[in-house]
Amino acid sequence: MPNRTGFLGRTLMAAGTVAALALATAVPAAAAAPSTVEQDVAQLYQDVIDLYNGLPASALRDVDRLIESPIPKIGPRAQAAAGPIPGCTEGSLLTYANNLASQLTPLEGQALDALSGLSQLYVQGVATDKTPQVFGTDGQYTPRATATIDKLRAFWDIESWNVQLVAWKGTDLGSQAKMAQTFGLGLAPAKVKDAAALATKVLYEVPVLQGGRNPLITLNAFSAPAGSLGGKRVALGDGLLDTVNLLGFDDVSVESVVGHEYGHQVDFAHDNHPRNESSEMGPDAYGGYFVAHAKGFGWDARTQQEVTYLDASIGDCFHSHGTPDQRKAAGAWGEKQATSQANPNRIVPSATMIEKFQKEYPKLMPPAADQPATVAAARG
Repeated sequence: MPNRTGFLGRTLMAAGTVAALALATAVPAAAAAPSTVEQDVAQLYQDVIDLYNGLPASALRDVDRLIESPIPKIGPRAQAAAGPIPGCTEGSLLTYANNLASQLTPLEGQALDALSGLSQLYVQGVATDKTPQVFGTDGQYTPRATATIDKLRAFWDIESWNVQLVAWKGTDLGSQAKMAQTFGLGLAPAKVKDAAALATKVLYEVPVLQGGRNPLITLNAFSAPAGSLGGKRVALGDGLLDTVNLLGFDDVSVESVVGHEYGHQVDFAHDNHPRNESSEMGPDAYGGYFVAHAKGFGWDARTQQEVTYLDASIGDCFHSHGTPDQRKAAGAWGEKQATSQANPNRIVPSATMIEKFQKEYPKLMPPAADQPATVAAARG
């Protein structure tokens, strides 16, 4: 931007004498050139890295996600060193999400990565169910989500009063106040205000983000235990709910996702933290038991089958959360536990359900010869 010089000249007349006086000539310092979108995104990405690095070491531990985000969260996507499972095809939901992600430019991917990680941290460490929660981009899933969590709290025999159900909304990124609270969790105080303003700026200057409504920003869900950054909570991403419905699972979408994530709370309550695929397949089984049980939703056989196909849609091929077939089998096993009970109204104690599934789990896995030894070290 060129320098601009301002001149102010006045002619004063006094006592008949004309004096031409050149008064103040101001030469301002050169104005800084406005930042480019690329510079803004790079700076925001660094701010988010610094934020995560500034968090307490225990802040993000034990956070189990329904799926792995198709865009890495501040770092490379973790995959087993052994590579993909031969002959495996990822589930339809993961395939859809990865196809969306593949259409992003590197700049758009970096912006989405930073903002998705930032919004997840807001939901995990700042958001609270003390304020009204709105589930879905237009609130369309709110009644179903709240009804499901209420039923789950009454169904499982774990401490449930302090399990929060919170909405993960990309549009929260447009609030500088909320972003300032989030950056305040770990960023240097002097940088918080500028970082929050920059997050909102990037949200609107990168069109593909759709002001927070791009489903990739919140195409996830997670469950956090007591002692984590914000305490016990189940978080539902708008992008995940919208995508699950788009793929044809509208009849069971909200209930299945909430049931699965609450299943993690069942594991947390019994200090059950498996470092293998049963960490996700177990909650599939508990969720299947819940939706099929007479005191849960009591869904019929057709609807139960739809739930198992939703489980399959989030299967992966990297010895991470279970393949589509394994996820489907885990959900079906849980449903069978409910429908085959002699007393349909009896609810198996959660500790017993965990024990029963851990005994069943090896039967749902491929033969040991199909799982390279390197896999064990890659799990986590």
